Amino acid sequence: MNNVNDQTEREAFFGTLPIMRKDRIYGFLDALLVLSGYCIATWSYTQGSYLATLVGFKQLLIGAFFGALLMLIIYQLPVILSVRYGIDIWIWLRTVFGGKGTVLVTVVIIIINYPWYAVCADLFASSMGNLCGLFGLELPEAAHTVLAILCVVLGTLIAYRGLGAITWTTRVLVPLLLILGAVVTVIGFVSVPFDVIWEFQPERPEGEPNIIPYIMSVEANFAFVITLVGGMAEVPRLCKSERSGYWAGVLGQGLAGSFFVVVGAVMAIATQYVTGEMTDDPTLMLAMFSVPALALSSLMLVAFANIGTQAVGSYIYGVMLKSSFRRADYRIMIVILGIYVTLLCIWGKIVEYFGSFLTVSACIYAPLAALLFTDFFIVRRQKFSLRSAFMLNGHTAYRFTGGFNIVGLICLAAGAAISLLIYDPVSTEIHCMPLFYLTPTGASFIGTAVLYFALSRIPAINRYLMKDRGELSV
Repeated sequence: MNNVNDQTEREAFFGTLPIMRKDRIYGFLDALLVLSGYCIATWSYTQGSYLATLVGFKQLLIGAFFGALLMLIIYQLPVILSVRYGIDIWIWLRTVFGGKGTVLVTVVIIIINYPWYAVCADLFASSMGNLCGLFGLELPEAAHTVLAILCVVLGTLIAYRGLGAITWTTRVLVPLLLILGAVVTVIGFVSVPFDVIWEFQPERPEGEPNIIPYIMSVEANFAFVITLVGGMAEVPRLCKSERSGYWAGVLGQGLAGSFFVVVGAVMAIATQYVTGEMTDDPTLMLAMFSVPALALSSLMLVAFANIGTQAVGSYIYGVMLKSSFRRADYRIMIVILGIYVTLLCIWGKIVEYFGSFLTVSACIYAPLAALLFTDFFIVRRQKFSLRSAFMLNGHTAYRFTGGFNIVGLICLAAGAAISLLIYDPVSTEIHCMPLFYLTPTGASFIGTAVLYFALSRIPAINRYLMKDRGELSV
């Protein structure tokens, strides 16, 4: 019996079974710390330095906080579904895409979004290499790849040990990282004239309208937030109340995450003033503007930040995959994810294409978020069949067409097309300036939501989508 209980508990926390309210382990603070740890890896510094190439510091400050919070207040609303029923959002998405369709979308999401952890590993390796250089130790070029892979391995090992290791890692890590962020910001403002940062304006190509880089910065903030959808699904279902699950996501990503984006911008501007070149490496900045001991302590925090984020991400996406491949073992899933990131580290060019990577990711995430919101609140009005969602025998409301919800998949493709028709993230060419004012992510979100709702009002399509009305269980 004990073996059965252990297996059931493992399947709840690392698989697809609903987590009962009495078994929830996270209050608001723990959920906030885990989600903050998920958001504030050193990729936030990369985002900050990228934004500093687009807009002035004041615009960047407003966009980083208000742009993120505006998107998150809407985007995080479906989180209440996960908390209310203790299930992964990817279970709910079977109502939108069908059972097999959700598997397809999950794999696509993994392919386009898990490269975030290659960014994380690359920055870990860069920080380690820079600090070794500051202490007179020159590493061979191949060491960068080896250090990046080390970050992946250590993070995967923490995830392998389970939620206890992840929770304690973030309890220690996040407060220390917030202190580090405050220290970096103070050092940045003290080490260079205040006006250098406060009045900073990036160099722009001659003749380029000022509005274009500003819209690109808003787009980057929307895309940065919206690609963190994995945390929406897995962490809130462990929360004891809907309010704590929702606000932990909004504040963890909107305040903690945005704060480190701004820290990255401060660091990039200060180092450009001193050296003529921007950097997104906090250890290099602290070593340049402060004492070696402080740089060494920052090294440890950066190391744990990236390793901790890798651990949280491995858990989140491992459970996401487990929701689609129900018979697979969670630990096998996170090993596969680790191998994927390792291959990206060996390739070594993910940071080079950071801006394009953000927008390409958002091409899928914006319509996905729109479908979640519209289906949950407007079309199904927060009611669905839990039995059909778990594909129990005799409950086939979400089987649709051979396991695929054609309507949902068409809307997902249409939303991605809207974004790409407005803006090409690879060539950076704008195709439709009037819609570009909404940002590619914003236009895709709105367009997908309107299309899905309009189609759901057509009687034949409504009957196709709403076969679950006769067996509503929640």
